Amino acid sequence: MALFLFFAAIVVLAAASPAIGQLPGFLSIDCGLEAKYSGYKDTDLGIVYVSDGPYIDNGENHQASGDSTTRRPYLTLRRFPTGERNCYALPTVSGDKYLVRVVIARDSQNSSSTATTTATLQFDLHLGANYWDTVHDDGTEVYEALFMAWASWAPVCLVNTGQGSPYASAIELRPLGSEIYPAVMANQSLRLSSRQRMGQINSSVTR
Repeated sequence: MALFLFFAAIVVLAAASPAIGQLPGFLSIDCGLEAKYSGYKDTDLGIVYVSDGPYIDNGENHQASGDSTTRRPYLTLRRFPTGERNCYALPTVSGDKYLVRVVIARDSQNSSSTATTTATLQFDLHLGANYWDTVHDDGTEVYEALFMAWASWAPVCLVNTGQGSPYASAIELRPLGSEIYPAVMANQSLRLSSRQRMGQINSSVTR
């Protein structure tokens, strides 16, 4: 997997609907969630979220600031104050295609306490050994990439670039059919450039 290209998604929907069933490989991780709360169903989307404990060994769990409109997966986060590179190991099937999504829900307390005095919080995302994107601490952001799995697990890494401690609110993995996105190959992945919605009644990301 040596190359990242951009992809644009066009979603044609009348309205977002909750998930009725979840396919094998359909994984939703609530970063920073305590193990005893793992397996809850998000009331907004009907998706089951699990704790990130089985997928990473380091980092610190934190409560995030939020209000009555904040979705439950974004009320916790995992922060990485030590180590240059901290990676989640997501289960995959070699040769299958996936969409991976990292959600960084801005948290004012976490941001102010981890950023340097000369710059706002900023860190990089890597998919395996390859650069994916740079996270800027300017609001809740969603980062997406499409890739073909090269092993039984895929490392999604948060890389400290010296401008504060990286953190993540949620990570989602979605299996894709082999016939779509033919540009996604073992040596070539895609990252999201833009998303256009046709007929959607709100601005939420389709899960």
